[in-house]
Amino acid sequence: MSGSVDFPVPLILAGGRGVRIAQLFPDLPKPALPAGGKPFLIWVLEQLTNFGFNKVVISGGHLFDVLRRSIEPRLPKNMEVVWVREKEPLGTGGGVRYAAHQTGLNPSRWLVMNGDSYLAGRWLETLSSTDPFQAWMVARKVPDSGRYGRLDVQNGELLAFREKQGGGEGLINAGIYLLPSIWLNEEVKSEALSMEDDLFPRWLSEGRKIRVKVMESPFLDIGTPDDYARADAFFADLEGQT
Repeated sequence: MSGSVDFPVPLILAGGRGVRIAQLFPDLPKPALPAGGKPFLIWVLEQLTNFGFNKVVISGGHLFDVLRRSIEPRLPKNMEVVWVREKEPLGTGGGVRYAAHQTGLNPSRWLVMNGDSYLAGRWLETLSSTDPFQAWMVARKVPDSGRYGRLDVQNGELLAFREKQGGGEGLINAGIYLLPSIWLNEEVKSEALSMEDDLFPRWLSEGRKIRVKVMESPFLDIGTPDDYARADAFFADLEGQT
């Protein structure tokens, strides 16, 4: 990342149960589902390798041992993984804070990512991180935002998350955040929290600024059976473009 103070450390959230898709593969955690000939999470790790990262934190919970056994044999060359196991479900927000505290690492920023979604393109290069106290999130413009919930954005800053409602074109959360470590270090209590429903609204209510970068590159979230069914074709298309 040109002009950055230092390189952030990726922290991937891979601990959810994936209730809507669990019936397809009841013995596999969602990030380990096969997609394009490999576990879904491997695509994310390979993208991070291409960005220049050689260390990543993976926070797991549901079927943790299965996840680890599925991912470790397929890791990109020279990729080091720090594994964090949640003792109880903590949600996305609680999981981020717990993992950040457990690693012993102390970067100025964490690159937080969902382990069940993939955004193509060179989005990392678009995040200006010269200020280690500046938070960013990546948004994706979609023709139908109904199943995701929308982001309210004004002048490049996040105003609010909106619940899933109606349809139509809108901005959705791509599940990628560049967060100052100090924000996650403020509280050490382990509790179930949501990024969208708890942490971000709290930070906004405190007057903190969260910049939003809008991308239009290919995006896939495998949270539903219909979207997961697109995974093989999605990654085949991406490989055909390289």
